[in-house]
Amino acid sequence: MKNLYMQEYKLYDGEEHITLNIIGVDTKRSEINLAVTNRGKISFPTYDLYEDKKGLYFEYGPDFTKIYIDDFEIV
Repeated sequence: MKNLYMQEYKLYDGEEHITLNIIGVDTKRSEINLAVTNRGKISFPTYDLYEDKKGLYFEYGPDFTKIYIDDFEIV
């Protein structure tokens, strides 16, 4: 698996861009830790990891948007 640290993903929620940065991935516990910057506030949530034919992903937001780890880019 590629180096996951210092990677970023930008999500547009219809009004603002939300920035997600990977802090850590624990495949044994199937969890991902992120730094999320949303409207000037930063949080550090942990999400469950899932896997399908496209790869590892987690579900974000009220719509449970699938965000794939492979879609993150090095910044």
